[in-house]
Formats: sequence, C-alpha cells, structure tokens
Amino acid sequence: ICEECDQELEEPLPDGTRPLNVMIPKFLTFFGAESPVLREYAISTTTLFVTQRSESMQPMMDTFVVELFKRANDDNAEVLKAVCKAVVALVESRPDKLMPELENVVNYMIHTTQHSDPDIAMEACEFWLSFCEQEELVESLKPFLNRVVPTLMRGMVYSDEDLLMLDHDDNDAVVPDSDQDIRPRHHRARTHDQHQAESNSDGVSDNGDDESDDESDDDVDDYYAEWSLRKCSAASLDVMSTAFGDQILEFVLPVLKEELASDDWRVKEAGILALGAIADGCMAGMGPHMPSLLPYLIQWFKHEKALVRSIACWSASRYGKWAIYGAEPNTMKVYFEPLLAGLLEAMMDNNKRVQEAACSAFATVEEDAGPYMAPYIQPVLETLVRAFGLYQRKNLIILYDAVGTLAEAVGAELNQPQYVQVLMPTILERWKNLQTYDQHMFPLFECLSAIALGLGAGFTPYAQTIYERSVQIVGETLHLCQQAAQDPSLDAPNKDLVIVALDLISAIVQALGEESQALIAQHNGVALQLVGMCMVDPETDVRQSAFALLGDLAMYCFALVSPQLEPIMQQLIPQIDRGFSHLNVCNNAAWSVGEIALKAGEELMTPYVAPLLERLVPLLNNENTPLTLAENAAITIGRLGLVSPAQVAPNLDAFAQRWCYVLASVKDNDEKSSAFQGMMTMISANPPGISKAFLMFCQAAVNWQTPDSRLMDMFVQTFAGLKQMAGSEWESSMAMLDPQSRQLIKERFNA
Repeated sequence: ICEECDQELEEPLPDGTRPLNVMIPKFLTFFGAESPVLREYAISTTTLFVTQRSESMQPMMDTFVVELFKRANDDNAEVLKAVCKAVVALVESRPDKLMPELENVVNYMIHTTQHSDPDIAMEACEFWLSFCEQEELVESLKPFLNRVVPTLMRGMVYSDEDLLMLDHDDNDAVVPDSDQDIRPRHHRARTHDQHQAESNSDGVSDNGDDESDDESDDDVDDYYAEWSLRKCSAASLDVMSTAFGDQILEFVLPVLKEELASDDWRVKEAGILALGAIADGCMAGMGPHMPSLLPYLIQWFKHEKALVRSIACWSASRYGKWAIYGAEPNTMKVYFEPLLAGLLEAMMDNNKRVQEAACSAFATVEEDAGPYMAPYIQPVLETLVRAFGLYQRKNLIILYDAVGTLAEAVGAELNQPQYVQVLMPTILERWKNLQTYDQHMFPLFECLSAIALGLGAGFTPYAQTIYERSVQIVGETLHLCQQAAQDPSLDAPNKDLVIVALDLISAIVQALGEESQALIAQHNGVALQLVGMCMVDPETDVRQSAFALLGDLAMYCFALVSPQLEPIMQQLIPQIDRGFSHLNVCNNAAWSVGEIALKAGEELMTPYVAPLLERLVPLLNNENTPLTLAENAAITIGRLGLVSPAQVAPNLDAFAQRWCYVLASVKDNDEKSSAFQGMMTMISANPPGISKAFLMFCQAAVNWQTPDSRLMDMFVQTFAGLKQMAGSEWESSMAMLDPQSRQLIKERFNA
C-alpha cells in the first residue's frame, strides 16, 4: 500500500492529519520489535518513504537514521539486508544524513560487504555502486579506497553456490539449446541521427550501441542471469575506476598481481574479471602494463577451465582499443593480430559458454577496429562461416551480430567477389530455411541489413528474393494483427518482425540507390501502401521505422512517392509533435520531410510549408528539445527554405539564432550542406532576417571544415551581400567576433 499509494498517504484527512504523520512514527517503534519479521517489514516500509523523498518523512529522518543503526548488528539475515537497503536509499536520497558519520558508515559497509552470507554481502555491496554514482559524494570516498578496492576484488571470486550453477567444462557444443536458453530479443528501430551522418551517407543509426557492452556486470554470465555479489562487486569497481581513474591503480595492482599469479583458478578468474572491469576508467594507467598482460590474457583463452577461458575473452576485448591504437610501436602487428587470432580460435571452442564469450568479444573488437579490420576479412569470414556449422541456437544470435558488425566496420571493402562467395551462400541458406516467426529471424534481418549497406550495389543479385519476402512478412504480420484486434481469441504476432523487415527494405533501397525503384514498383507498389499503413500504426517503433523508410524512398524512388504525396503528408505532419511525446517518431518524421522537400520542389511543397513551420520552428526554439531532434528540425527548416524561400524566408528572424547555434556543432555532411544552402537562400531573400543572428551565423560558417564548391560560392556571395548592406558598419560588426573568426571570414569568404 505504501509503495503504490505514497501520494495519497501524503494528503491530509478531513481533520487535517496526514496519514503518514501517524504511520511513520509507529513504524519507527517497530525497528526494535521482538519479532524479526516486524523489524524487517518496519525498516523496509519506512525506507520506501526515504526513496520517494516523502515530505512527511523529512522531519523524522534523524530518528530514522538513529533507529536504523541500532539494528546494524541484528542477528537476523533479513533484517540486515533491510538495513543495507536503507543505507543505500539514504546515499541516493539523503546523503547529508550519512556524511557526518561517513567513516563509521564506510567501516560498517566494508565489514558487511565481507559477510559470510552472500545475500547480505551483496546488499551491502550495492552501497559502493550507489555511492560512486553520486558525483557530489564520490571524492569523499577517496581516503577509504585502500580498503574498499581489495574488498571488492575479493568479492569477485565465484562462490560455491555460483559454481553449482556454472562450473562445467563439458564439450557441449553439440548439445541443442532449448527455447528457454534464449533470451527475448527486442529490435531497436532506426533513428536518424546527425552525429551518425558523418560516417553514414543517410545518417541513420540503429541506435543500438548504447547498450552495456562496457558494463562489467554483463561479464558473460548469461547462464546465471541473477544479480550476485560477484557482479555487484565488478560493477562497483567499474564505476569506481571511472570516478577515480588511474588513482585507484595503486590499490588494484598489488591485489591484481597476486590474483593473476594464483594457482587457484577461481582467484585467477576473479583477477581477470577485475582487469576487465577497470579497463574504461584506467586505460591510460594500464597502458604500460598491457604489453605483458595482454599476451597472458590471450594465453588464457586456452585455459583448462571454461570459466577462465570465457572471462579472459571478455577482459581482453575491453583492451581492444589499446591493441589497435596504443602507443606501443607496431601495435597492430604485435598486439592486435594475436588478439584477433586468439579470439577467432576461441570462437570455435567446444564449450558453448566460451563460444558465446569469444564471439561477443570479437564483435566488440571488430567494432573498435572499424576499417582497420579490412586486411583480415578473409580469415574472419572463414571462421564465421565455420561457426555457423558449429553453433547452437543461442550462440547463433551472437554470430549474426558479429557478421553484421563486420559489415558495418569494413563497409564497401566487403564488396569483393572472394568475400561475397564465402559469406553469402551461408547467409542465404539461413534466410531460405528459417520459418517466418522463428526467433532467429530478428538477428538475421539485422545482419542482412548491415550486409546490404556494406555491399551496396554488390547486393543486387540477392535483393529481389530478400525484398519480396520482407514485403510479404510486413503484409502478413499487419493482417494478422488486424485479425487479432477484431478477434480476442487470436494471438497477435510480434510486431518487431515488421520493424526489422522495414529496416531491411530501407537498407536494400540505400544499397541499390535509384536502381531500387524497379523493386518498389512491383505488385502495384504494395510496399508504399504498407509504409502508409505503418505510418499510422499504434506502435511507435513501427511508425519510427516507417518514416525512416519513407525518407529513403523519397531520396531514391521519388517518382513512386510523388503520386501519393498528399495522403503521405496528411499522415506525416501530425507526427511532428511539438511536445515530442514520441521522440524517435517525431525525429524520423521531421527528417523524412526534408528528404521529400528536396525532391518535390517548390510547387508540390507549397501547401505543406506553413503547417510544417508551425511545428518545426517551436521544436527548434524549445531549449528542452533533445539535440538530435533539434538538429533534424533545423536541417529540415533549411531544406524547406532552399525549396520554398518565398514562404520560409519571411520567418527567418523567428528561428535564425537557434538554427545557427544548433547546426554550428554538427560535423560536415551533405544534409548540413543542403540546409546551409537553404539558410543562405533565405538570407538573400530577407537580409534583415539574419541581423539578430549575424554573429552566430558567422560562427556557424567558420565551423565548416570542407564545404563543397557550391556551398563555398554561396558563402562568398552571402558575405559579400551582407557586407555591402552593412556599409560603414561592417567593420564594427566584425570587431565583435574573436580574432580567429574574423581572419577565417576574411581568408575564406573574402569578407
């Protein structure tokens, strides 16, 4: 009741009494109750009000802290866990109540983190994780690091209970997985991101790389998914290393040296985990140690214990960037190539856990290496194809990801006959034999999308059959969803399948460019009809992918889009929501409008410019608008100005300042170029409109590194016109800029 009705309990009763003002003091008296159940429930319930920052709780906070620490040495395990949870709640909500007694609190939590009961120790360990995530507190932990760090490192050793679940060195590669072994998978729909645009021509990101491939709690213990003392200790050390950087190494390295040299494989394994956990925070400080440590990690890929082999793969992948970009001479040859070879060999291990860890580690390393993977494509592909013949269902999902990541890393380098001949027969066989609603369809769709973008026109021989099945899957899934909506006895299919299919169609359109028009035109343009249905689908991720595909179709197949422009715009414009309640839908809708505008031209866009500006300008000017959305709004406004300056230019002073500010920091790309061409077209039509934003426009202009010739000509003409209009006031306007910007404008733009 207290958890669900916290607001109601704060409301006064008719006599003016707040229920919590009566309840909380009563709960506090039960902290000392004879019954351990009462003590536990009293502490847990009262802690809810600390977490919720209840107004009624604040006057009683001192009493709460006093009564809580009276139970610090309670003889009941559940009460002790409740005490630890309460201390963590105080760290997160009212740290001021702990700081006066911080030394005593830290001593207690160090002691309890080493409790013989692993569940109590785990709850206590949460304290370090929470404390280090509080930026204003973390420095106060510095005097205690010499004791906290070794405590955490000892907590990373597998317990006997862990090993009952995990410790098997079976050669189980031939044992089929059950469906229960495979975690549910959610596909992230495509999001148009200007910061991705610098490397991808269309600026589309899969938005899927923010996940915790660098979080130490995800240390390949997928078979033991529950949170544990080991995972909490590793996560705490990870966060601590990020907070303190190389400062913690004086406490880590002595323990690490001892653990890595241990004859006890469990202790060695914990040391390898710790080495991986500190990678992000202490990369610079660990640099001098890695020439000797990395070869050991690679050697441990062949350790007799599967748990050591798997954690060594994970830990080594955390230092992949060092092996690629490190300061050592001949880094790639001496460190990266042995790391890559070791991981490729470990991927063929006969233990499924090691396969999983090695394949995930390889995906991390190839992503870090990017184009530096190009010389190694052949041996990598040969290993990946062999793995398709070895892996069971669960690890195949990771394998698809690894193939897709390779395609993203090397891009067009993949489009060579010797590579295509190795890869595509295996992928096409999977595509042909998988049932539509098999769980593997999701990662296979994502894999094929990456391959299509990598191969570009080289994907043409495979496009027809893959496109047709993708369209069929979208149509069938939408139809089944409509049936299920009308008949509650029917199960609706997973609409993630629609999302991955739309994204794959997008990838095919991008890969084939204008040559994709023949595919899209097939069957009376059914694909466009399905996109129209998806644009108004109740699920936001479906709409998000639909608008991403619409933008691609506008770029490469506008002749097919044009006859449907009116109904498309009627559906599209309302999705550009000034309150951005569905952020990624709004983002992709705004971007697709810009692509449509460039192709449609002034006459076709005339009816839509005013309603679009009514939505885009407030989005741009709202400082709370997320940056990616603001950037896309600015670019689309610029493109509308390029196409329809007569309609947009009169509004220039309403958005020019924010427009220049937002786009000044976006890296050079074609989309930004077209937007700036639009801005200067509008300035030419309405020069006074830029007056308030003149200095910001100058800054945005000099931030360009490599403007194309057309854009450069427009900059020169625009500055010449503004200089002529300013007359004698030009020099005083220039004097308001910093000297470097003045010099750049003079040199680049002859002004």
